[in-house]
Amino acid sequence: MISRRKHLDWVVDGLDVSGGLEAMLVTEAGDAGGQVSTPLLTVKLVQPRPSPHLLLRPELVERLADGAPRVYLISAPAGWGKTSLLSAWLSERDGQHTAFLRLEGSDDAAPLFWLYVIAALRKVLPGLVDGADDALRSPDVDPMQEVVPSLLNELAESGQPLLLVLDDYHVISEPAIQSSVGYLIDHLPPGVQLAISTRTDPHLPLGRLRASGDLMEVRAHDLAFSSRETSELLRSRFAVDLDDDDVDLLRRRTEGWPAAVHLAGLSLREAEEATEFVGRFAGDDRNIADFLIAEALGTVSDRDREFLLRTSVLGQMTGPLCEVIAGVSDGAEILDRMDRSGLFLIPLDNQRRWYRYHHLFADWLRHELRKTDPTLIPTLHLAAAEWYAQTDALEPAVDHAIDAGDNLLAARLIDRYLIRDWTGANWSLVWRWFQVLPDDAIIANPMTSVARFNVALSRGDFASSSKWLEAAETALGGVPVELLPTIEGAVALHRAFGELVAGGDADYARTALLAIADQERSRDSILFAQAIAAAGMAAFWTTGPLDAVPPLHEGVLARSRQSVRDGGATALLALAYAEVGDWAAAEETANKALALPEPAEWNGYPDRMAAHFALGKVHLARGERDEAISCISTGLGMARQWVEPIFVAYGCLALAECRTDYAEKRALVREARSLVDGPGGRGRIVDLVAAAERKLALRRPQQETAGTVHVDPLTDRELEVLRMLRGELSLREIANELYISHNTIKSYTKSIYRKLGVTSRAAALEAADDLDLG
Repeated sequence: MISRRKHLDWVVDGLDVSGGLEAMLVTEAGDAGGQVSTPLLTVKLVQPRPSPHLLLRPELVERLADGAPRVYLISAPAGWGKTSLLSAWLSERDGQHTAFLRLEGSDDAAPLFWLYVIAALRKVLPGLVDGADDALRSPDVDPMQEVVPSLLNELAESGQPLLLVLDDYHVISEPAIQSSVGYLIDHLPPGVQLAISTRTDPHLPLGRLRASGDLMEVRAHDLAFSSRETSELLRSRFAVDLDDDDVDLLRRRTEGWPAAVHLAGLSLREAEEATEFVGRFAGDDRNIADFLIAEALGTVSDRDREFLLRTSVLGQMTGPLCEVIAGVSDGAEILDRMDRSGLFLIPLDNQRRWYRYHHLFADWLRHELRKTDPTLIPTLHLAAAEWYAQTDALEPAVDHAIDAGDNLLAARLIDRYLIRDWTGANWSLVWRWFQVLPDDAIIANPMTSVARFNVALSRGDFASSSKWLEAAETALGGVPVELLPTIEGAVALHRAFGELVAGGDADYARTALLAIADQERSRDSILFAQAIAAAGMAAFWTTGPLDAVPPLHEGVLARSRQSVRDGGATALLALAYAEVGDWAAAEETANKALALPEPAEWNGYPDRMAAHFALGKVHLARGERDEAISCISTGLGMARQWVEPIFVAYGCLALAECRTDYAEKRALVREARSLVDGPGGRGRIVDLVAAAERKLALRRPQQETAGTVHVDPLTDRELEVLRMLRGELSLREIANELYISHNTIKSYTKSIYRKLGVTSRAAALEAADDLDLG
């Protein structure tokens, strides 16, 4: 995959990449004859090898080599030589196991991130976490739940000491990744270490690691060149011999920034008067990077300069691609010449077929291109998209089509990508594409329409799912014949599931889901796992918990076999057990659901909501009222964040059961009624609300004592007074109407208030309405 991020990290003297790769895009296969997974860019797994021209920094290398923390953090802005230090350190680790991963902006999605991490670790431990590839390709996968715990277990079981290196970690911003890496750090087995190279501090538990002595940090001030190192680099790499005063001045103005020193060396190599150049460089001009790069390009020919500007739109380059983009016939030769000249070109394979520009250099080139010929940029991206499409590298092809602004081409390429491998598609990447494409471009192609609906349902986007369902059904006629049964089954499943969760006919949904499950049962497919669990959910809300337990239990087992996220099904199974009074099974199943790692966000039903309700019911059955209130309130808080009111109504009823105060009970039951009145009211939840209302009507309480509720019916005279209270007459006027004293009417009203458990006239009338009195 071709990255489009702006990455400015510098290698002080350039790096070679080793690893014996035959091509840039290869297919990562399982070690035990497993299914072929999504293609990965395996050059990102090759640890960098120091260039012969690399400035040696033995003190820093020795400091890393002698340390034994759980986590190494190399954190500094762009151009401070982080990757160079890594390459020197790792080269000293001969005989020690190292798993290396160079991250790109396109890896900022949890499933893809963990695919690459596991691929890197498999270079040390072949066969690690067998089956993880399939799980991570699922559209609703949560790696924190399904992959990271298994990964940690297998690393611990292997007993193999190793170092996992994550280079360029600053491109990672997704909270789900930060959370799962933090979980990984907290549970690293003995002998397993993590090294992170980044421009900015990651959102990880650094403070705790510092306090425990488990963190070694290398910062910009550690990486800054001394005057001696500045002089040594200029002399050995660029044959520039400055006097001590000029070296000190250059060192002060660069503040030891290695990239700036390197750039200065390029310009000094061609400068007629070195002292004059250093003096100009040491001036007040703060735009140092642009100035130095402009100086470095001063001797580049116009043809090469045009080549550099045009190819700057590429994340990675090879000769044939550059020929198309730059309009030349000798792309490979130009790349080779620029590589040998030290012009910030970094080879990505041993054969030197693929390259990239140094990131700061590439950023400056793109900046120049935007200034000099902005209208050319879409044309260049379009040419790149077409070249990648012709070579069947569809992921970078889509990226370049989007950058070109050709949304229809991008959608056609996504359509082709999905046809090629629907089940193996990288759904997190597909979702990222959909976020930037307009709806009309997506609807124009059959597979993108179906995929957009698939993503909407898997992310719980029920607000737009009906629109995409209609588009998907319309598009079925354009689906390839060999994929039609799979796609039709998926659409039918999501149609039924959408009916269930979006307020439709739950009985129809249950029947349809069971039919799909029966059809898929013999194949034990992912479709079966999804359908049978959803059928259990439908049964819970229609015919009740007794009918729900068998399909929910079967669904949990099937989803586990398919490595499909099963938190919601497990939690609802716990609630079904609680409703039928199987308290031991309810508690065990609820705790199992709650033991899953906390997801960063809910892509489907909130996993733990029903589990909290189940535990609340268990506590209430034991007489542990406070614990019950706490659990159910937690679940209700989660439910209130969800688009479907059915769980909110259920939570209100469950919490009302725990409350002893009549007014609180009444408010909760009223809220439940408001949620099920009208279109939202369907199935068993309506009956549950009605039952709660009848139960409340039987409890016309006095003040509650020690958690008990007393029923004391109103007398005929009190009912007469209550009817009079509905009018606008004052108590004195009511007394006159009934031919009784003012004190007597006050006694009657106090008795009414006491029996209804209220303290005001308005509250008494509300309670009377609830109880159908007067």
